[in-house]
Amino acid sequence: MDLLWLVRTRIADSLDRLPRYMCTETIQRTVYEPDIQDRSAACDEGPRPPMHAASSDKLRLDVAISSTVEMYSWVGESRFNDRDLRDMVQEGAISNGVFAAFLAAIFRNGDSRFTYGVEKTQDDGTFVEFAFRVPYEKSTYRYSARGGKRVITGYEGTFLVDPESGDLVELIVRTSQLPAETLACYAATTLHYARVRVKDAGFLLPTESRLRIVQTDGGESENRTVFSGCHEFLGESNITFGPPPDAPALKTDRSPALDALIIPQGLRFRVALTQSIDVATAAAGDPVKAQLLTPIRDRTKVFVPAGAAVAARIVRVRHFYDNAAPISLHLKLETVDVGGVRVRLAAAPDIARGFAKTKKGSLQQRLDIGSLHGLEYHAAAFEFPNIQLIPSGLESMWVTSSPAPGDPGSMLPK
Repeated sequence: MDLLWLVRTRIADSLDRLPRYMCTETIQRTVYEPDIQDRSAACDEGPRPPMHAASSDKLRLDVAISSTVEMYSWVGESRFNDRDLRDMVQEGAISNGVFAAFLAAIFRNGDSRFTYGVEKTQDDGTFVEFAFRVPYEKSTYRYSARGGKRVITGYEGTFLVDPESGDLVELIVRTSQLPAETLACYAATTLHYARVRVKDAGFLLPTESRLRIVQTDGGESENRTVFSGCHEFLGESNITFGPPPDAPALKTDRSPALDALIIPQGLRFRVALTQSIDVATAAAGDPVKAQLLTPIRDRTKVFVPAGAAVAARIVRVRHFYDNAAPISLHLKLETVDVGGVRVRLAAAPDIARGFAKTKKGSLQQRLDIGSLHGLEYHAAAFEFPNIQLIPSGLESMWVTSSPAPGDPGSMLPK
C-alpha cells in the first residue's frame, strides 16, 4: 500500500505539470492480414494464425494536454484546435490517451481496483508488478468501431514500478472482449515511461507506446508511437507557436487590400511541388513546399500571381505490400504567399481536369479520387510505383472551394 500510494503521488505530480508541456509524437502504423481467413478462432487466446504485412503509414502530430483533455495538431502548426483526433486522421487505427489520459483514468479517478503482484527482474533492474481492473460500469474507455459506432468497454492490465523511486516504468492496458459489431476482439496498449528533465523540472513522460488491435477476421493493426521534442510552452488562454522553420515568415506591414482579400470559389489553377519527398521518412502531418504554375484569377482580376509560394501538407502517405501501385500520397493545400503574407487557401483537386500528362518515360502517377472523407477534406491522392523519392516538379490541378470543416477559410487571418 505504501508503494502504491507513492506511485500515485508521483503520477499525480506529473499530471499537474503536464498542461505546461507539449511533445511531438510519431506514429508508425502497420496493418496485418491473415494468410488464411478463419474467423472461428480469431479471438482465441492461443497462437495467432500466420499473417503478412499488407500496408503501413506514418503520422506526425503535436500533442499537449489542457486541464481536462489531450489536444492535437499537425506537427509545426501555429495553434491547437478543438478538433477531435478522428477529424484529423480519417482512416486507420488511431488512439488518444497515451500522453496522459490513461494515467488520470487509472490512478486518479478512484475507479480502479488494484492487486499486488510479484517482483520481476529485467535487464535494467528489478521491478514490482501490480495489476488493475476498471469494470464496465465505471469505465470511460470508448472504442470506435468502423462506421463511427462507439462502445464503452471495461479494461484491465498491469504496471511495473521501480520500488526505490516509486516511478512508473511500464503500463499495459487491455480492453475486455469487444462486441461483435466492432469487428475486433480486443485492443491492447503498452506504454513505457521515463522521468524527463525539462529546464529545472523532472516529471514522468511516455517514451513509447504500442497499440495492438486484434480483428475478428484474423488480422491485426499495430501502432508504434514515439515521443520527442518535449518542451515547455507559456500562455494562459491562447497557445501559439512560431511557424515551422521551412515556412515563410509573416510580415507585419499589411496592406488594406490584402486584409480584404477573399479568393472566390471555382477558380482553377495548377501547382507544382518545389521539393522532393522521401517516402521512407515522410509522415502525415509533414509540411511540403509548392508553387503556383498559373495565377489564381477570374476573367477580370488576378487574385494570386503565378510563382507564388504554396504551403501544402501531407495528410497520408501509405505503403502497400501486395498492390500494383504500392505508394499512395495524399496532399492538401493550406496557404499561399500574397505580397509576403500567408493567406489561407481553400482548394480541392480539380477532378474534371485531372493531373498533367507526363512525358513518355517519366514517372507515372494515377489520380485516385479516394474516399468520401478525402473529397470532404480537400485532399488530392497520388499513386506511384515502388520508388524511394517522389521528385520535385510533380504537378496537379486544383480549384478554389469553400473551406473544409475546421479550416478558417480563404480570408487573410488577422
